Amino acid sequence: MSKYWLCILTPENYEIVKEKLVWGVTNWHKNKIMQIEPGDNLVMYVIREKKIRGIYEATSKPYEDSTKIFHGGIYPHRVKLKLVKQSEKGIDIKILLPELKLFKRTDVKWAGVLRGKTMIKLDVEDYRKIERKM
Repeated sequence: MSKYWLCILTPENYEIVKEKLVWGVTNWHKNKIMQIEPGDNLVMYVIREKKIRGIYEATSKPYEDSTKIFHGGIYPHRVKLKLVKQSEKGIDIKILLPELKLFKRTDVKWAGVLRGKTMIKLDVEDYRKIERKM
């Protein structure tokens, strides 16, 4: 059964994802990326832009590669991707906030839900809402 992930990355690294069809994380987040299986869908949330820019499907199990392709670090724990849907202008996260269960916690502002994370598991309903907006 497929899982759904919200992946958090910089605008510069989103360009690498689009070009190379690979996404990676640091050693700190290795345990999280190891949960990805081929067929899982990854929703790319681009910080600073505050937009969801694309949905990709994992086509590999996580693997290690220390080739420097990303900005700001090596991000050696990687997964290969194929494009499912893309939005060049992106979907503003603030439009989605009221609709997504992920952001329903009342004790934390929406940005606090994402702070310090590189990926968060999405439930199927949240994923479908995002997919419909793309």
